[in-house]
Formats: sequence, C-alpha cells, structure tokens
Amino acid sequence: MICPKCRFEQPDSKTCVHCGVIFAKYRAYQDRQTEIRENENNIENEKKTLAEKIPARFAFLAHPWKPVTTPLFIFLSLLFLLHGVFLPKTTRIEDWSLFNGLVHNVNLVFHEAGHALFGLFGNNTLMILGGSLNQLLIPFIVFASFFYHRDRAGTAFALLWFFGNFIDVSIYMADGRFLKLPLIGGLGMEAHDWRNLFNHFDLWGVDQALSNMMFYLGWTGIFLAWVWLYKSWQASPNKG
Repeated sequence: MICPKCRFEQPDSKTCVHCGVIFAKYRAYQDRQTEIRENENNIENEKKTLAEKIPARFAFLAHPWKPVTTPLFIFLSLLFLLHGVFLPKTTRIEDWSLFNGLVHNVNLVFHEAGHALFGLFGNNTLMILGGSLNQLLIPFIVFASFFYHRDRAGTAFALLWFFGNFIDVSIYMADGRFLKLPLIGGLGMEAHDWRNLFNHFDLWGVDQALSNMMFYLGWTGIFLAWVWLYKSWQASPNKG
C-alpha cells in the first residue's frame, strides 16, 4: 500500500513505517477537511447566488453587517432604557419629564422645519401635516443611511429615534380633542395641527383610536429594535 501522507510504498499495515502516521486517523482528518471545504464552497456559492439575484441597486444587501461591540451595546441599551423609563406611558400627559422634554425639543425643531418644507408644495393641508411627517421622515432617512452602510448599532439608534417620534406624534394627535398642550409661540387652538387635520378629514370618530395606534406602534417598534440590537450583539464575532 502507499501512505496517503508521505506516499511511501509499504506492506499493508495500520501505521506508516516511514512517517508514522496512523492511516485511519489521517483518512478521518482528510474527510473532515473535505467536508469543511465543501461547506465553505456551498456557503460561497449561496452568497454568489444571492448576489446574482439581487438587482445592482440593492447589491448592498449582500454586504456583511458591521459587528456591535460591547461598549456600543451598553451605551445604546442605556439609551433605550432611558426612553423606556421616561417616555410617556399614555397619550394624555400633564407635563414632560426633563429627559422627555429634551427629546421632544429636538424633535420639535424637525417638526417646525417640516411645515416650511412641505409648505413649498403650496398645499395648506400638506403643510399642516408636514410637521408630523418630517418628525418621522428625518429619522427614517438616518435609518436608511445606517441600513445601507450595514451598521447595526447606527440602525438600532435610528429605529429608536424613529419609533420614539411615533409616541411624540401620537400625544399631539390625542391632544387635538382636549387642547391641553401648549403650542409654540403661545398660539391658540386654531394653530393646532391635528385639530385642523381631524376637522378637515372629519375623523373625530376615530381620533383617539388613531392616536393609540400610533402610540402602541411606537412602543412596539422600540422594544423590537432593542431585541434586534441584543441579538445582533450576541451574533457579533468580535464584541470587544
């Protein structure tokens, strides 16, 4: 027989008299290596097949995600926790917590900018709706950017911001009936976006239902975003 390792020819035996290799163990090792190579080839072929199926403009979907490091996971989890503790638990609020007030004021900048931005289209209803739309549009654009660059941590942050605005908007929607929230510049009820929108579309029969739907979508989205962040951190090969 011929040794499969050193190719030395010798009588039948269990061990090579030239290099000392045990034939059974060496063959088992070769079989394992062959299986590993086949698995790697299958994975590579699957990636190539996926890349071929994805249109060129969506080729980024085949790119690997950036890992979530432990420091980033801890920081973002604390941020999620702060939102979980201090964001309103109902659409009817009497006052803002300090944290919620800070977050709301940041979002308010984009809200007011939305009125000006959508007002350029010359439609009064779209201009009124534009404030709340822009609160969702800006974090969604940030989400799309992080998603495109396959940045898990950034994507989780953008989702937190995006769904947090669902809660902020839902409170404004609910207040269209009760008019308790102070409006910017001390304006009266005639400047309340959602009062005007519900009047325009005659939605007073479902105003609170719509508000609650936005509210619970926001909380559900925040929870699922953190779960995704946690699973991404667990799956990251390098968490250092």
